[in-house]
Amino acid sequence: MSGRRFPVRVRRVPGLRFGLGRSHLWLGAVILVLAVLIVAALMILFWKPAPPEMIIMTTGSEDSAYEEYGKRYQEILSRSGVEVILEPSSGGVENLEHLRKAKDTVTVGFVAAGLAAPGDARNLVPLGAIAYEALWLFYRSDLRIETISDLKGLRVAAGAEGSATRRMAGRLLEINGIAGSTMTLSALDGAAAASALQRHEVDVTILMATSDDAAVARLLRAPGVSLLSIRRADAYVKRIPSLVKVEVPEGAADMEHNVPATATTLLAVRTSLVTTAGVHPVLVDLLLDAARQIHGGNGLIRNAGEFPSGVADDLPVSPDAERYFKTGPSVLQSYQPYWAVVWVHRLVFFGFPIFVVLVPLLRLSPVLYRWSVRRRIYRRCGQKLGLPGGSSCIHMKIGFEQSSSTSSLANESKQPFVNWATRPRMR
Repeated sequence: MSGRRFPVRVRRVPGLRFGLGRSHLWLGAVILVLAVLIVAALMILFWKPAPPEMIIMTTGSEDSAYEEYGKRYQEILSRSGVEVILEPSSGGVENLEHLRKAKDTVTVGFVAAGLAAPGDARNLVPLGAIAYEALWLFYRSDLRIETISDLKGLRVAAGAEGSATRRMAGRLLEINGIAGSTMTLSALDGAAAASALQRHEVDVTILMATSDDAAVARLLRAPGVSLLSIRRADAYVKRIPSLVKVEVPEGAADMEHNVPATATTLLAVRTSLVTTAGVHPVLVDLLLDAARQIHGGNGLIRNAGEFPSGVADDLPVSPDAERYFKTGPSVLQSYQPYWAVVWVHRLVFFGFPIFVVLVPLLRLSPVLYRWSVRRRIYRRCGQKLGLPGGSSCIHMKIGFEQSSSTSSLANESKQPFVNWATRPRMR
């Protein structure tokens, strides 16, 4: 009995077809339009332009440490196919102005702590600190100067009006009760100020610079020039929050000639690498990788591995930079060239919205089709009840419901089931 095959007899209901009708086509068109709209919305929501191939870096004056830093960033980023255009400036204040005025092109610059305003957070993001910019007070060795108060009545080169050097020098002089009228202030800065001190055209030269600055290195070794060690440095740090205390060990600049002759305490601020808002995460990784190569070693007033760091004094650090300092560069960035990382980002950007929409849509398609067939059966049966062929319609309606429920159970148990809509009839 079990080996016998029974003929299958399917009763057709007049006017009822199970193929793709016009309503199915309209339904498919609506689903397709909705899918396109959802994909477009996801792309807009997660829109991130491709990483740029060219950026502008505003650096510093000629022969300054900022200028040298810019050249090294230019060299390192060029290996990854990113062109860096260097724009010279007078220092951190002008760098900040360039960043504020930047429009379309990604701009990067060196900005010392204490210069940015809270409102800059809307358009500027620091990537972290890269160096200490110390306040170096060099004076003629034949003068007796022990504290900042002793500068009263002297000729002082303190940088141009409005520069970071003049601003910080002015605050320190003000704290010590020294007015500008009690001394002769010169606008000389950098190499020009160093030359003026060596020629005795000024008595004191104040430089706001990193330990890598050429003018600083020159004056540290210049005969007849001394470096002032700041007394009460902790008190200054309390009064001016952006300041930090740093130490220059004895002989750190020149062991052979023991320069400086004694351990020297300086006041400094952190200099940050600041970019315009919206910088691409891939470019953030590239810039911070370059920063580690340039600023990561030992220096006169820094320790190896101290920079770059995820610290910023005036503005919140970029979230992408915070991620970099916590986990390091991305896996792709570590093993793939820049162009390959860019293409992977593009594939993820276009593939993610499509994947999010397509997978649920494929799972939903059988449900929608079954609902459409059931709707047509119910509508046709409603028209056939009480008419010839009505019993066949009721039979098919009941059989379809049993088939749907049995199909669901079969999918769960993975067991074969009987389709009651096409069941064989015993003769």
